[in-house]
Amino acid sequence: MASLDDILTVQKNGVVAINTLNTKFTAALPTNTSATVVASTVQISTGKGVLLNVSIPATSGANQVLIYDASTVGSIASSNLIYASLPATAANFLSYTPVYLRYTNGLVVLSQAGMSAVVSYTPNV
Repeated sequence: MASLDDILTVQKNGVVAINTLNTKFTAALPTNTSATVVASTVQISTGKGVLLNVSIPATSGANQVLIYDASTVGSIASSNLIYASLPATAANFLSYTPVYLRYTNGLVVLSQAGMSAVVSYTPNV
């Protein structure tokens, strides 16, 4: 049978483990988040970082907002597409999407005709 010392040791180990996890997750929170409003094709970040959220306040027809992991506007291609909104006419279209995707080259946002987006990201992470 377990003694009171054994039970208290198990409890202490649990508290230490939870505190360690809390420290690791708190340190990972972004501290330099930026948000950019985009209504065309724009390079908004260079280098690595994390794409956090995409909000689409203005929509038009079947158009989309596309986000690429690219170092320049000229280097966007289907192979480096990391986010594509649903067409505005889609039944399950959402105007706000938490994304949390890492990018390595930079962020290029392409807002098709009549679309605009607010893109939140943390550069250099």
